[in-house]
Amino acid sequence: MKSLARIITFTLLTALAWLAWQAPASAPDPRMIRAAIPDRPVGSQGSEIKTDLWRVVTRRVVSKAAVYSLSRRLQGMKLEPISIEKEEDVTMHAFDDAILFKTRAQAWEASRIWKSHDIESTVIKADEAGVFLVGLGRFFQAKYAEAMQQRLEHTGRKYRYQKRIVPIPSWRFTFAPGSKEKADILWEKLHATGVIMPVLMPEPQFQKLYGSN
Repeated sequence: MKSLARIITFTLLTALAWLAWQAPASAPDPRMIRAAIPDRPVGSQGSEIKTDLWRVVTRRVVSKAAVYSLSRRLQGMKLEPISIEKEEDVTMHAFDDAILFKTRAQAWEASRIWKSHDIESTVIKADEAGVFLVGLGRFFQAKYAEAMQQRLEHTGRKYRYQKRIVPIPSWRFTFAPGSKEKADILWEKLHATGVIMPVLMPEPQFQKLYGSN
């Protein structure tokens, strides 16, 4: 009876894991992010925010390697970036083997098979029922999740996908505040790189979001 109960529990956990599958979302368009901030921002009571100072803020990065790379790039553009470190809720795209394994040995064997398909994998002990899963990747940008999804599809093996919101340390760069005209010029310069994805905002909004940092 105990063996039957374990089999039923394991089957239910696997089924619930499959129900959590959903396709990764598309990455946001940088120009749409900027368009959401009007040239003359309006306050919560409908009154105009009066400010002569504007800020440009770069995209969020979530690794020290990306921080160093972006910092060097900005300095190479003859700019003086100011780093902002803050814990933020981000979307994590998680890929795992479709099966929850009862033993570590079974999980290691599945991991070996994934590696034979050139997919890096990690054996992880799950909280529920003491089972093991094989992690196939954790991504914080949708475009990388979509690329991984295509690679997994080509293997022909079954996998599980979950999208979760998790708090993690993240970094952005900003620059000294300036006039709207100067901020627009800086935004265009950064946007032209195609990868920095800058956001333009009035100084009061910047202070509200990042002033404590």
